[in-house]
Amino acid sequence: MEMEHSDVGNVRKIVFVGRLDTAGVDRVETRFGAAVVASGKSTVVDLSQVTFLASMGIRMLITTARSLSSRKQGKMAMYGANAAVMEIIDTTALHEIVPYARSEDEAIAIVSA
Repeated sequence: MEMEHSDVGNVRKIVFVGRLDTAGVDRVETRFGAAVVASGKSTVVDLSQVTFLASMGIRMLITTARSLSSRKQGKMAMYGANAAVMEIIDTTALHEIVPYARSEDEAIAIVSA
């Protein structure tokens, strides 16, 4: 699992590459929290290169989104999931906690509102 981050205007953009399973989360969780919560910027998460999303990945996304919201008043949204990852998002209702958008632009609009 790899993670890259950049800024798109006032919004932080996170790109995950690989599997968000136990091993993947172990590799990126601390950096993800630091890049998102510590910055205090509303964040969009690009899932287009995530090949698998496990319960540990779901927990990491929820925990980080809640921390960003409660500590910094920021918002987080996801986009770009492939069909297999989207099925997991739908089955677990993750999108009810962390909004899911159809595109990067739509995700940015959600967190900027």
